[in-house]
Amino acid sequence: MNETRPRMSWRMLGILVAATAVALGASLFVALRTPDAAPAAGPYADLVLKGKLTRRIAWAQLPVSVTWDGTKAGAIPKDLQAVYKGQTLYKLVGLVDDDKPGSFNVALAKKGYKVRLMASDGYSWDMKSKSIIGKKGWIVARLKDGQPLPSGEGPYRDVGSFIQHFYGRQSVKLLTRIELIF
Repeated sequence: MNETRPRMSWRMLGILVAATAVALGASLFVALRTPDAAPAAGPYADLVLKGKLTRRIAWAQLPVSVTWDGTKAGAIPKDLQAVYKGQTLYKLVGLVDDDKPGSFNVALAKKGYKVRLMASDGYSWDMKSKSIIGKKGWIVARLKDGQPLPSGEGPYRDVGSFIQHFYGRQSVKLLTRIELIF
């Protein structure tokens, strides 16, 4: 008896092998990704928070419930004259500043530690923990004028009421990591 079987072409076999390799590679990447690993570059990279705890916040998961209006901030650099939306810095620090995530530890902040804001281009800015106590106008933004931060500025940017006349060094663009140094 002569059976006819469908034959797989070399092209179909190649596509199947490539698809399997991609799927295995993706699952391996997810399995190896740790909270402390460097975030991926790009417009939608995770924000890494490191203190007593370490957390990764996916770009879309960072709340945009707080607004800072740079159009009303006076004589500041032109790239900051926009409406930014994100989350307060002290709430983000509160996720990792002690073993009880969710609330900012004021007593620990008054004792003092450094809050280091780190950008993907190597720039970093250190501030004292005492300086962010009660500062609801200091935010880590992911939106600018309702859109994702543009290339060269995002995925996140530290903005807020600390920005004075022509003084934007603390406004860390390309922000990807916030580290607490005890």
